[in-house]
Amino acid sequence: MKTKQTYAWLIAVTALIVMQTAPAKAQKHETEEHELHTACTNYSETLSGIYLKPDKKGTFKLDFEQALKEDAVLEITNTAGQKVFQKPVNNTKTQHAWSYNVGKLKPDTYLVEVKTSDTTYWTRFKVGR
Repeated sequence: MKTKQTYAWLIAVTALIVMQTAPAKAQKHETEEHELHTACTNYSETLSGIYLKPDKKGTFKLDFEQALKEDAVLEITNTAGQKVFQKPVNNTKTQHAWSYNVGKLKPDTYLVEVKTSDTTYWTRFKVGR
């Protein structure tokens, strides 16, 4: 009887040690803002020189700089996935900066994307009260 108790205790302690020292499963790494992501054919990069600033009467102005090779689409999406702003970005050889009045934005975190046929430039902004 004493031997059975000793073995049971030894097995329990060994199992506890193995569980504590075994490597944990790799957790899925969440994408951080301003991180470059690439896929086979589509690329995702952060927007450079992007500024979202309050304008008159509670509206916001979005300015950004990016060397684009083709026309694109500017989209602003809230955390619920609703598009709150969408405009075409017409590319010219000499233009590398754009400015848009995006209207009123409620307090939220917004995803700002400029999409071309093969690249998505993006960043996130948080609008407070």
